[in-house]
Amino acid sequence: MPRKKKLLTSAAALLLCPFFTACATITKGGDQTVTITSDPPGATCTLSREGAVIAAVSQTPGSVQLDKDKDTITVSCKKEGYFEAIQPLEAVLQGMTFGNILFGGLIGVAVDGMSGAMHQYPTLVRILLTPESFDSAEARDKFFTRRRSEFLEEHAATVESIKNNCEEESCEGQIKAAKELHDSRIALLEQKRSQARVRQ
Repeated sequence: MPRKKKLLTSAAALLLCPFFTACATITKGGDQTVTITSDPPGATCTLSREGAVIAAVSQTPGSVQLDKDKDTITVSCKKEGYFEAIQPLEAVLQGMTFGNILFGGLIGVAVDGMSGAMHQYPTLVRILLTPESFDSAEARDKFFTRRRSEFLEEHAATVESIKNNCEEESCEGQIKAAKELHDSRIALLEQKRSQARVRQ
């Protein structure tokens, strides 16, 4: 739909809302709670969206209230003795958005779209922290080998989930995106391996 037509549709929805009870969104509101955990616990985390800090957790585990939005949130966690961990938090469409077409009409969808309510972030985020130093080279290699295996297992599970749930025309793109994310995680892991010290 052309941008001008989209804007007109949105404007019409807002003007008509006072006359339709269906304008009350059927999705679960414009905000949500997200819980941040870390391994190990006790990290300080900040959450940013479009370069601006929107929330913080003074010590993991902890929960924050976030406005729903389509834009990715960046979670950054720090703990003494560990490398900083940065993880994206992607927004996904809520299933009930399409229920609005049935129960709320196109106006309901327009309102959800403008408020951000049609998107939702994962409710639980687990951040894996990497030590800056180890007692021995053997301990360091064992840690990074285990972490690499965990990433491989997570990637395999993600690809399997995509294949089971995606629509045919979107499968290839989703699998490609998952592979790119996996490759970047492995590259960052290897970078940290090279930087990790062995305590004397």
